[in-house]
Amino acid sequence: MPRKHWSEESRDERLQRQYSITEELYEAIAKKQNNQCAICRCRQQYQRLAVDHDHRTGMVRGLLCTNCNRGLGRFFDSALRLRNAAAYIEHAQQTWARVSTKTSEVA
Repeated sequence: MPRKHWSEESRDERLQRQYSITEELYEAIAKKQNNQCAICRCRQQYQRLAVDHDHRTGMVRGLLCTNCNRGLGRFFDSALRLRNAAAYIEHAQQTWARVSTKTSEVA
């Protein structure tokens, strides 16, 4: 029997195949998260929250908005890289605040 095209698959079939969860479990997770992204707490307007999972173990961690889900992926799910990125942003904000203050004093 030929495999269904993804557009012919039901949402439940896709969740089962990709993440080993049911639509019912997806909805329970969404409800627990108040239908918000687990990271930034935004609500997706036009699409469902993405199922976030550990690529090594397949374990579902929660539901994320598109931006947070892609962000984690681009950091290769590395907590160390994410901590380093946060430290970089915090340091840069302090540095640029000092530079802009010094620049305004010179003017």
